[in-house]
Amino acid sequence: MGAVPSPAAQPLVDHDTVSSTASQVKLSALYVLFMSTSGVLASVALLSNSVPILIGSMIVAPLMPALALVPFALVTHSRGEAARGLSIALVGLVVAFVAAWLTTALMDALGVITPDAELVDYPLLVERANPGWWSMAAAVAAGIAGTVAQAREKTDAIIGTVAALALVPAVGAAAIAVFLGVSESALGALLLLGMNVGLIIAMGVAVVLVSEGRAGLRPLALLPVVIVALVGTLLLWAQATGTAPRQPSDSTVSDASPSSFSRWEA
Repeated sequence: MGAVPSPAAQPLVDHDTVSSTASQVKLSALYVLFMSTSGVLASVALLSNSVPILIGSMIVAPLMPALALVPFALVTHSRGEAARGLSIALVGLVVAFVAAWLTTALMDALGVITPDAELVDYPLLVERANPGWWSMAAAVAAGIAGTVAQAREKTDAIIGTVAALALVPAVGAAAIAVFLGVSESALGALLLLGMNVGLIIAMGVAVVLVSEGRAGLRPLALLPVVIVALVGTLLLWAQATGTAPRQPSDSTVSDASPSSFSRWEA
């Protein structure tokens, strides 16, 4: 009796995967609501040095399906869906930015933020405004995990991946820095955001192409290389200009002095 042939491995992404992911990506009132509340939570978390609230802002943001749709659609030649996913993700990030800026402005108008408060020195905000090679490594790992999780509909892993990417906290840090007029911190936070968005798309494309084997090798494989090279170049420039540090900040929430918390009393 001849050997029974093993069943063909199921591709990580096919047209059904694209359709399933695309059905989750909608510019709806609910999406805008979640992104708005995520921005509010991110602003409050960064201003009050609250890690639990910061994690909440990460989990609330429904960004993973929109970002994962980009590599899925590109690999299956659905460029229209890729553009839609990226545009909806960017709109959501803009909504979160506006919500975070308005929250900061409201706190300032109510006197919650006192004139002597040195917000740019708050540990959680400092971390989001100073990306480095460690940020790039985390984004690469999270991008790979997020792509596989979304493709296999592992929603529990998706939540963890979104938290690791910390997209909205970076937006919140940028909004606070813009409100304060601190351009260097705003640039650093936007750099972190761009790194995470770019690398999750790049790693998504790479993972899907690798899963298809030799048949999956195509000119699209240049995209991850270009994005990684671009991110690396931006980091080198940021470190050379002093916009980003060469080593992780040793600031932690526990390092914040009691006076920094008392500044946030109404």
